[in-house]
Amino acid sequence: MSTLRHARELGELDQFAKDHEADAPGDEAAFNATLKSMAGKSKAVLEAWTPDAPDD
Repeated sequence: MSTLRHARELGELDQFAKDHEADAPGDEAAFNATLKSMAGKSKAVLEAWTPDAPDD
């Protein structure tokens, strides 16, 4: 198993997790800083377009 995506496609997430238990932990502070910097910055959703005169 090489990637998380591959494990998801094959439905083998449990095996992927077992294979990576010994991996070094991630940088929690960097993760939290990135998440915080992204919070509230998503683009606004545009309203649905409605034509003034239907083409029917």
